Amino acid sequence: MFKWGKYVLAAALVLVAGAGFWQVATAQDSDQDIRLAQMTGAFAEAPGADEEIQVNESVMAFIDKGKPIGHVILVLLVIGIFFVIDQLRVHWLEKIRGSEVYKADISTMATGDVDALILRNEKSRVGRLLKDVAGVYRQSADMSLISSEAEFYREKEEHRFNTFEARMYFFADTAGGLGLLGTVWGIYRGFAAKSVSQSNDDLLAAMGIALVTTFMGIVVSVILNWMSTEMGAAFRGRIMSAHEKVEDYREMLVKDIGRAA
Repeated sequence: MFKWGKYVLAAALVLVAGAGFWQVATAQDSDQDIRLAQMTGAFAEAPGADEEIQVNESVMAFIDKGKPIGHVILVLLVIGIFFVIDQLRVHWLEKIRGSEVYKADISTMATGDVDALILRNEKSRVGRLLKDVAGVYRQSADMSLISSEAEFYREKEEHRFNTFEARMYFFADTAGGLGLLGTVWGIYRGFAAKSVSQSNDDLLAAMGIALVTTFMGIVVSVILNWMSTEMGAAFRGRIMSAHEKVEDYREMLVKDIGRAA
């Protein structure tokens, strides 16, 4: 739980740092404002060439420049975070419910103790796996079926996780695609504004859409891919731990057979 709390905190720090970076980036000195005014033809309207102009805006004001595409990208980020929270819930519950099994050295335990351990932890996924493995072995007394049962468990769990992973990839790719769409739309509006001799405010608004949506699309795509990667690492670690417990159970059975012989 503490480990994943650090990941969530790191993601929050990344978002805060990104917001701070863009607030600093939007503060321009007087020379940059003068050059921008010259490029857009608004130099004559400037209150004074020597006057220092500071532009500071909130994160929401920055995001609003890219609306409505920027808002859709933000919605994708929120949906992706909800899916990640759900996966964190599953991972956290499994850690709690199966903690006794994961900590136990099954290979050195007696058969009766292992059966009691499985019974106490049958609400966990690793407990149910060991219960199925034990049931299969009692019915067939065939060691090879233990591996088959473990493989079936792995495939079932991977199918569940692949659904989550596919959704996260879709959200990340869609966010990047929407960022590119906003770039094209902003550039188009910029050219249209100049072609019909509209005001420079319209041109700057169009360029704002292009830049803001591009930035948001890239950042959201990176965040969603990073969270999906971290969840994938945690999931594969849990599957590996479950397989290790199955191998420990097999080793315990081999020792019992040796003692009986």
